[in-house]
Amino acid sequence: MLRVENIDLSYGASRCLRGVSLEADPGRITCVLGRNGVGKSSLMRAIVGLERVQSGKIMWEGKDIARMAPAERARAGIGYVPQGREIFPFLTVQENLETALAAAPRGSKVPEEIFVLFPILKQFLARRGGDLSGGQQQQLAIGRALTARPRLLILDEPTEGIQPNVIKDIARIIRLLAREKTLAVVLVEQYYEFARDLADRIAVMVRGEVALGGPIDSLDDAEVRKLLTV
Repeated sequence: MLRVENIDLSYGASRCLRGVSLEADPGRITCVLGRNGVGKSSLMRAIVGLERVQSGKIMWEGKDIARMAPAERARAGIGYVPQGREIFPFLTVQENLETALAAAPRGSKVPEEIFVLFPILKQFLARRGGDLSGGQQQQLAIGRALTARPRLLILDEPTEGIQPNVIKDIARIIRLLAREKTLAVVLVEQYYEFARDLADRIAVMVRGEVALGGPIDSLDDAEVRKLLTV
């Protein structure tokens, strides 16, 4: 399980996160909502180790990983799908997937399960990542994160710039990963309807803070929407 406890993050004199707390459990989906610039991506980058927090704890499976390097966090079972996907455009689909094996046990191979979840990736194994459509690149980015068999999956706006039919497939796969594979999932999203359909818990961020959070069924729909328009 993941427990983020009162973390602060600053970029120079600019304080980006202020006492942020968040939790995610195996088999459950936590959605982080908010307008652009409120700190959602910074929170995800802090969890995976790409940003160093100034205070607070990031507890993963009972251990504080706030000072752990990103590669160590990946080996500890944390997978990350960044905003914008960040695939390697000149590597093939196969090679993109294999880059994640650095975080897997020695001798590991790309799990066949990846191609069950994303059949298009098997069809395009020899195609360069940069030649894929936006939706196919997003599937590759998620597949790459899953290649190391994480127990926590962080996804930063996986629906951004994606066609509606692929968004539905991504939602189905995220739900399957949580419910059937018992991954803990943290999902950043701007669109409340998408998050509401998926989430067990939500956290709404405003100006670097969690202004509202809790189990989805306990929150007032109008209050959430109001915060998203602030």
